[in-house]
Amino acid sequence: MFKEDYNGENLLSFSGPLTVSLVSFMANYLKSMLNADYVQVKRIFRIFIELTQNISYYSAEILRVEDGVNSGVGWFMVNESDNCFTITTGNLIYNSDGIKLRKNCDEINLLDEKQLRELKRKTRGQAMIRDVGAHIGLIQTSILSKSKLNYRINQLNNEHSFFVISVNIDK
Repeated sequence: MFKEDYNGENLLSFSGPLTVSLVSFMANYLKSMLNADYVQVKRIFRIFIELTQNISYYSAEILRVEDGVNSGVGWFMVNESDNCFTITTGNLIYNSDGIKLRKNCDEINLLDEKQLRELKRKTRGQAMIRDVGAHIGLIQTSILSKSKLNYRINQLNNEHSFFVISVNIDK
């Protein structure tokens, strides 16, 4: 699959349904095992939450995990190399969502931090008009990581694609 592309020491990984409680548990576990200063740990924690919640909420592959509770299915990896931490997630998406994700990621990658903050304010203002949750999360991820969004969207068939997104957090 795509996981083979990511090098470094694997600190944490998971594949399966990402429930809200699992994401919370894994994020807290990740915080406890990071060897970094408080500010960096907080940034990594917040980025991890943003990216894994996107799977939980927006994956095209859904699994019923409890009575009445559905959860998105995907995977994540947190790696550490000599110069950075890398958080990578992957999940199935609908092709129509891939068009929006590509547009949003490309737009985010063109902007500097000041422009990203302005886009975030503007997007948040549109929240009542349309669903912009994932877009705000991607903007926030880029702001927090201080890096570009590395992503791939591979079309699998007429209905689905696979979305992989990765961000580096410099040490």
